[in-house]
Parts: sequence; C-alpha cells; structure tokens
Amino acid sequence: MAANRRWHRWILAVAWTVLVSGFAAAQTTVVMWTFLNPTRESPREIALRQMIDDFQAANPDVQVVVEPQDFAIMPTKFFLGHVSGGNPDIVWIDAKNLGGLLQSGAGANLNELFIDGWSDEERADFYITAGWDAARDADGVVRAVPLFHGTTVLYYRKDLLAAAGIDPASIRTWDDLAAAAATLTVDNDGDGRIDVWGLGMPLSSERTEMGAMIHMMLEGIDPLIDATCQPDYANEGGVRALEGLARFLQGDGPVTPSDSFVYNVDDVTEQFAAGRYAIAVASALRFTGTQAQAAFGGENMGILPWPTFDADRYPGAMNVSGWWTTVWESSPNKEAAARFVEYMVSQDGINLWSRVGGQVPIRTSVLADPYFEEPANAHMQVVRDSWAHWSWIEPTQCNTRTFQGDLNLAAQAFIQDGVDPMRALQDAERRFREAQ
Repeated sequence: MAANRRWHRWILAVAWTVLVSGFAAAQTTVVMWTFLNPTRESPREIALRQMIDDFQAANPDVQVVVEPQDFAIMPTKFFLGHVSGGNPDIVWIDAKNLGGLLQSGAGANLNELFIDGWSDEERADFYITAGWDAARDADGVVRAVPLFHGTTVLYYRKDLLAAAGIDPASIRTWDDLAAAAATLTVDNDGDGRIDVWGLGMPLSSERTEMGAMIHMMLEGIDPLIDATCQPDYANEGGVRALEGLARFLQGDGPVTPSDSFVYNVDDVTEQFAAGRYAIAVASALRFTGTQAQAAFGGENMGILPWPTFDADRYPGAMNVSGWWTTVWESSPNKEAAARFVEYMVSQDGINLWSRVGGQVPIRTSVLADPYFEEPANAHMQVVRDSWAHWSWIEPTQCNTRTFQGDLNLAAQAFIQDGVDPMRALQDAERRFREAQ
C-alpha cells in the first residue's frame, strides 16, 4: 500500500512538472524599451509596474519585460535596430522622433493589430486628435498610439509668490513674468550670491524640451516650420523672441543664472525641487514626481499658463508633446505585444497613468471623472484649458530632434557671444535644414 501511495505521488509530481513546463514553454516574453524603470518609485514608474502586474494577471500567457533606456538615444537606437536586428517588441517614441519612426518603417500597422477592432465611440474618446494625426503615415495607417501627452510649462512656488504678494493670475505677459521674476530673485543671507532665482530655464543644446523662446516665437511666426520641413524663424518674430529671452539673463539684475546654458531639463527640474527657483520651465509630465521630491513641500507647487506679448492673446500656446508607443514591425511577438500596447491606452491604462502617474488624461471618459476637478488636480486643469485655447505640435513629418537645441545654440551665440541675432537665427535654420 505504501509503495502504491509513493507511486501515485510520483505520478502526480511528474504530471505537475510536465504541466508547468508546458505552460512556461507556451508563455510569450514581450520586451519593452522605455525610459521608465518599474522597479523604482516615481509616480509614472509605479503606474507602469501596476499596469504590467494587472495585464499579466489577465494574460498569464504573456510576460512583459522592461529594459530601461536613456530617453535621449532610445528612438535612434530603435531605428538603427530595425536594420541590424535586435530590437525590442515594444518601444516608446517621443514627439520629436515620430517623423523618424514614420520614415524608418520600424513601426507596425496598429490599425491591423487592434485599432480596426475599436468602435467609433472608442476612437472618439481620445480628444487630442493631433496626437493621433501625428503618428499616421502617408497612407493614413497609425504607426504609434499616444500613451500620455505632455507639454512644457512653468512650475511655480505658491509659497514664494504669496510671500512676495504676487497673484499667479496676474502673470499674463512676458513683462509680467519678468517683473515677478525680478521680485522673486533674492539673496537671502546677504553674501552677494543669489539663493533663489526668479526663473529657471534649461538652455543646454542637449536633452532639450520646448522652451520659453519657442513659445515667444509662436505668437509672431506661423508656421515656424512649413509642410516641406523648411524653417522660417530668421525674421523679426525670431529676433523679438531672442531679445525677449535675453532680458531674463542680462542687465543689471538678471533673474536667470548665466550657467543655464549648460543645464538640461533634468538639471532644472532637480534644482527647482531643491528650492533654487521660484518659477521654472519644466515638463508637465514630471509635475507629480517633482512634487514628491520638493524640499519645500509639493503642496506649494503650481503650474502657470504661458504668457504672451499681447495680453489679449493670453494664455499663450501650449505645445503638445509626450510619449507614444508602438510595436516593432519585425517583432516575432506582434500579437502579444499589441495586446499590451492596447491595454496601456485602455480606460484602465489611462486611469492608471492619470490617477497614479499624475498625467493629464487623454481620454474624455477618464477626464470626466469628478476626481480630476478636485483642487489637488488644478495643474491638470491648467494644461487642459490651455490646450483647448491654443495648442501646437511640431511637424512630425520633419526631423525635429535638433530643433530646440538649435534655438538654444542661437540664444547662446546672441546672449553670451554677442552674435547678431538675425545671424544666430540663420545659423539655427541652416542646422535644422542639414538635419533633414
């Protein structure tokens, strides 16, 4: 009898091993490149981790493996990998690299993979149509879907503005911003060094975001880049923008440090969180993450709409940027990869990006939740309202990877080296044309 029981247990153990081995063999591993690392604790990384866990629970035949990448080189690395092989199944693409994606042929046909199966109501739920149009090829095929839209904004310290008697709603023009920044630039201990600067700006030519200069240009130049990818900002509108930027760094009382020309967006965001700036140019995508790190208390952070030269046009243009995702055209795991991409932009996915990750919802059904009308989410309302008033997306059919960097080089040439502003802008246009 004992021998029979041992034999029975052995048979069960073998059967279980075969079953588990068969399941493991049937499981598909999907590799994804993103700048986020789901083992870390920023709001978006927590959201991504939960998203992967929820998806895998509902799809036990798929394992999602994240290989974090440097956001600045990830798209180019993916385009090159399309030719040489070795690409992941899924990749994230930012706005300035959507044109490169369409030209490379590396993005799969997402219409065939899942979009054609959506209802008209499902498609209409994405209210920022420019984000979808930007990722369509010449035949109207969607090659990437938006995950969350971002924009460059002005972070500000509620506590510092209140202490200085400045109403944030009064900052409507560039003159207003300059005056506020002058008041907020202080040497607290009288040692001759500025402790808090009024305005922080990332002016490095690398790892760039849309800066103040572009927002100044948008008010007077239309288009900045035409449909044939020809730049057109070496003109009076461009000079006005260069001179408008210079006023923050020059004069008897500069309100932005001169070493801003070596600061990228990461530098300025970290410095703002540490308390170095009262107002700073930064990304709306990183607002809640910066709140969590703010030495002065995240509840003291807010977002200002962009000012304008003409108060009647306020608020200024809000650019549409952010991150899209796609499946590699040559992926051996297209179906499984497409399932996860579709989940990331589902109502459940967008709800996670928004509630946990702190991103502005890109689906009407999610945005309609009363949660997003609460005072703690006022920064989302500012972004949403500004997009509704005046939005701009860089022409994705062009190679715009160097666009902001070229303008920052023009600003450096004008402000630091004394180059004629029109000449500096002409050089920027030349560099842009050479990049096409």
